[in-house]
Amino acid sequence: MHYTGTIWRPPYEAASLLLEVTAGCTHHKCRFCTLYHDLPFKFRMSPLEDVTCDLQEVKRAAGGRHSGHIRRVFLTGANPFVLSCDKLSAIAERIHTYLPSVTSIGAFARITDVMPKTSEELAKLRALGYDGLTIGIETGDDQALRFMNKGYTP
Repeated sequence: MHYTGTIWRPPYEAASLLLEVTAGCTHHKCRFCTLYHDLPFKFRMSPLEDVTCDLQEVKRAAGGRHSGHIRRVFLTGANPFVLSCDKLSAIAERIHTYLPSVTSIGAFARITDVMPKTSEELAKLRALGYDGLTIGIETGDDQALRFMNKGYTP
């Protein structure tokens, strides 16, 4: 499996397969965040070849028998949902090719990753299994958002 730096996931994703599709954060400026300071770069997308190799490895390691027990995949990196609809679709299609039992895909996202996507794109991604975005919305207070340098407004 390809992993870069410390892998972060919400506690409720403990039983999910963790698949690295990005590393780092596109914003990487929040005043309080130190999650990705150990990386020598700000953000990068994993090559699709690495994602494919990781999915093949999981399928192989499960011997085909237990790969049918994998129901959820959580995409790692600070905000994989920043990827285009086409890239997220390609990742989901690879997941379903190698692990057809997967019915649910989750990821970290910034609100700025969701807003640019059209309703049609979001519906397409939902149909492909994306059904759980973890968005770091710490506050709706404009002054606090500015102070913390979140990069968006309420």
